Amino acid sequence: MNSGMDVVLNIRPVIASVIHTGAWEGPCRTGLPKELDPKYEVKEAEEAAKKLYARLKKEVKGHVKVLDPICVEYDESFYVLEKEFKKLKKDIDEVDLFVLTYRVPGIEKLNKPICMINKAPTPIDLVAFMRDEGHEAYMAHDLPEFSELCHYLWVKKAVKNTKLMMFVSPYQYPVSVNTSNYHTYGLFSRYGMDNVRLSFTHIFKVMEEEITDKKVINEIATKISKGASKNLTKLEWLKSDVKFYLAVKSLMDKYECNAFTAPCKEMCASRFPAKLKCTPCLTHTLLKDGGYPTSCEEDLNVLMSTMVFMYLTEKSVYMGNPLLLLKGESLTKDLHMSKIVYGKDKYNEELLEIRHSVPGLKMNGFKKDNTPYELWTFTHEGWGTKVQVNMGKLSTQDVTIGRFNRKGDKMIVTHGIIKACAFKNDECSPAIYLKLDCDPREYRHRLADGIYGHHQAVVFGNYVEQVKKLGKIMNFDVEIVK
Repeated sequence: MNSGMDVVLNIRPVIASVIHTGAWEGPCRTGLPKELDPKYEVKEAEEAAKKLYARLKKEVKGHVKVLDPICVEYDESFYVLEKEFKKLKKDIDEVDLFVLTYRVPGIEKLNKPICMINKAPTPIDLVAFMRDEGHEAYMAHDLPEFSELCHYLWVKKAVKNTKLMMFVSPYQYPVSVNTSNYHTYGLFSRYGMDNVRLSFTHIFKVMEEEITDKKVINEIATKISKGASKNLTKLEWLKSDVKFYLAVKSLMDKYECNAFTAPCKEMCASRFPAKLKCTPCLTHTLLKDGGYPTSCEEDLNVLMSTMVFMYLTEKSVYMGNPLLLLKGESLTKDLHMSKIVYGKDKYNEELLEIRHSVPGLKMNGFKKDNTPYELWTFTHEGWGTKVQVNMGKLSTQDVTIGRFNRKGDKMIVTHGIIKACAFKNDECSPAIYLKLDCDPREYRHRLADGIYGHHQAVVFGNYVEQVKKLGKIMNFDVEIVK
């Protein structure tokens, strides 16, 4: 099961040169006689190809592969012959982006994105023309700006490489998330993200009939248990959650999926979780830490936000319900939290609470060490493993929160700072309490008025501006609330 992030952005340098049929000067051509010689122009183009290839290999960072450069030539007639286009068509299915040094008249017929790295007027003209004709085109003034652009294009490719496993109920939309995106084909047509829909009962059938390797189940459960700084679970019930996780993974593998969502209330009502002593919470944590976006309650809006944040930042992403904490309200008395692990019980201002049972251990970054964690349980009876992370003590208290709208063509984002973090003995937790860049009341109103809905994706760090830039690349609007 490959993550959507396992893709590489393939860029092809294209050195476009006008090789004149003779040496002369005129209103758009000047130079010494040797510089006007066509042989000199060919040699210059070959040298330019070597230099551009070397610079791109050295200076463009991230998940980028620089393919061998191609020199395209045409004379002062400005017609590009078919033999030159044949060069561009070689292995064209590999190419994600042509990086041009100058115009290639007719390149739009290849239907591939193009970019120019140039401070002069040409890229402005070329990009404006290409976009007006409905083609994908970009410009960058220098290599650092181009490297940033490549990262956004890689995120776009990673989303296109994502296939969602949707475990659904018979209802048209989730009963607890009425605003969840109702048009999965719209997500495919806009972003290329495919999906598979199965009844949620499949999970429990696989869990009971196919997940039978006790050694594997015990090894995973024991490792999770031993890694916790505090453990309130029973190993046997932790194993039940591991079996649920392995059942989900088995079905994702079968259908080649690398993202996951399932209804929560509908599963609860079926009584399968009560019978098998499991909840989906641990599965969400484990999958997200492995690079697979997930969302609770069949919520596609927050799934898209989680995916965007995860791929953009290469960090595991938290999600939860947004609740308003009133001025002077007590976290323990009024909101019934059991343990404050960061911050204090009351605040002299209104904050936004975000609470669910799905924090990751890789919220500082997939390449960073796991965060410390505890294991608590969702139910009074003691089953339903939930990971508890003190999110006030991660590498930063800055967070970006956001959610897509119901149509999937707009995302709302804002920045906040964690003021407190608390755990609850049962139900959803941990909870974080945020001082936003905006009035939390106004933000909640925008979630309703803007037809976004409730669950929020949370990524650690301030990425508001990066999301805005990514929206331009991926063709979704961004509403920044300040």
